[in-house]
Amino acid sequence: MKIIKRTESPFRQAPGGMVLVATRVAGQPAQFPPIEFTHDDQPVEVVELGPIGSLYSFTIVHPGKEKQPYGLAMVDFEPGVRAFGRLLYDAEPPAIGARLRVVPFALPDGTPDYAFQE
Repeated sequence: MKIIKRTESPFRQAPGGMVLVATRVAGQPAQFPPIEFTHDDQPVEVVELGPIGSLYSFTIVHPGKEKQPYGLAMVDFEPGVRAFGRLLYDAEPPAIGARLRVVPFALPDGTPDYAFQE
């Protein structure tokens, strides 16, 4: 039996906007981040999440005097998948239940990533 490592990005641009990429293995619920390792004979379905989800929960991290606070969020998507990521906001964070869009975001080292924004 051969083990296969997934190398595709967990997010991508789609016609309606940026989406997260979840996976589902036969009979199991979809999960994000996607499954990283599978058996070569294991059928894996790719499931797009987004581009819009609903804010389930968030926190604001205050890393210290020298750095700006930033948000982290849990966002619910159809088909019942909850994803974690950076929360972008202006003066005030969004309310629980707010509709958030998956948007491009760059990590401090320039690596492409995703975030959530109202």
